[in-house]
Parts: sequence; structure tokens; C-alpha cells
Amino acid sequence: MHTRIRRAREQQGYTREQFAEKLDVSVSYLAELERGRTGISVKMLLKVCDLLGLSADYVLFGEERSADALLLAKIHRIDDQYIPLLNKIVGELLALSRKDALRERGEA
Repeated sequence: MHTRIRRAREQQGYTREQFAEKLDVSVSYLAELERGRTGISVKMLLKVCDLLGLSADYVLFGEERSADALLLAKIHRIDDQYIPLLNKIVGELLALSRKDALRERGEA
């Protein structure tokens, strides 16, 4: 798991310091996580997956679901000029999904 997080962070172009700041954790915690010397909470796992665009299945088990791989391949074919729009749309969909989940649990 730890090597998949580190590799994905590096592929996204984040330094350890930048990624730790985005996660709101210390650089030393992130370093320990990436070395496999500390565990990860579910909440932190979700933040990591969200920021890196990874599925929890992939981070935890090293396996991508086939639907994820197909979607990712489609995204890679999108012209760079549309990536900011795609990012905005995905962010809004995630916000809606979170609201729906909270509403289902009676927390909203």
C-alpha cells in the first residue's frame, strides 16, 4: 500500500511537502506512511484517494477495478484544455455524493 501511495504522489508531481500540506498532516507522518511504518485511518485513506484520484481497492490491494481502468483510459484521452472543467465537474459530483451519503445516514 505505501509504495502505491508514494508512486501515485510522485506521478501526480507532488513533493512530499506539498502532498502533506494538502492532506493537512506533517511531512514526517507522510514519510512514515510511505515507508509502511505507520498505519492509515479510513478518513486519511479517503483523503489520499480523493487527492490522487485512486480507488481504495487499488491503494489497499493493488488491484484496479476494470471499470476504474476504463474510465481512467477515457480521461487520459481528454484534451488538456478540458481538464479544469472535468476537475470542476468531478468535484461537484463528489460534493453531491457526500451530501447524499450524509442525508442517508441522517446526518444532514
